[in-house]
Amino acid sequence: MLSVLIVSQAVGLAGMAVVALSTGGRAGGADLLLGAAGGIAGGAGVAMLYRGLASGTMALVAPVTGVVAAIVPVVVGVALGDRPGRLQFAGVALAVVAVALLSSSKPRAGVRFTARTALLACGAGAAFGLFYIALARTAPAAGFWPLVTARGASVTAFAIALLAQRAALTAGQAGWVLLAATGVFDVSANALYLIAVHNGLLSIVAVLVSLYPAATVACSLLFLGERLRALQIASVGVALAAVTLITAG
Repeated sequence: MLSVLIVSQAVGLAGMAVVALSTGGRAGGADLLLGAAGGIAGGAGVAMLYRGLASGTMALVAPVTGVVAAIVPVVVGVALGDRPGRLQFAGVALAVVAVALLSSSKPRAGVRFTARTALLACGAGAAFGLFYIALARTAPAAGFWPLVTARGASVTAFAIALLAQRAALTAGQAGWVLLAATGVFDVSANALYLIAVHNGLLSIVAVLVSLYPAATVACSLLFLGERLRALQIASVGVALAAVTLITAG
């Protein structure tokens, strides 16, 4: 797992450094520190999420993580002065429901959702929420430099963990090309989030970002030939309604 994280995030770091240099931006010390803090939080979230998923309770870990990741920025955003309209608040509520439903699937027989797994899921969601908050607090003038320090911090943390375990850096079954592609898509999503949150409310943008399970469902249909459960089909409608209310407000 550490090899996957190091390689994918190192590719993202290299790509984002090139983008930051080419687009400019003047980042202050606070912006760079916020980026690094966000990177550590995001990296910790990924690690906790993977450990939670490894317990076999993906059907429960994924929705709990997604819901917490959506709620934390909403609470902080409102506390910091965000004032979404009534329609937007209704959309946020629907989006939280949609996140839970989109991530739902049948748990494997005999698998229990333990207190430890619940803590991992909540911890991962809270860490992702902190990542969203940290990037939102950076100045627009900083450009993409906060993402550079975010990736630098997470890659460093994962590399230290790999050295501590005295493990080798391997691509595993995924292969180097797939790991590199993962890093490109990951950091591109982060860059789009940074642009969006600098042009909108944290409490709205973070919730929309937390609807990412919709993309996972779509990919499972296109590439894996999976069939949607009735609950997941309904969740797509809920997600669309949420987006409509948020944008209309």
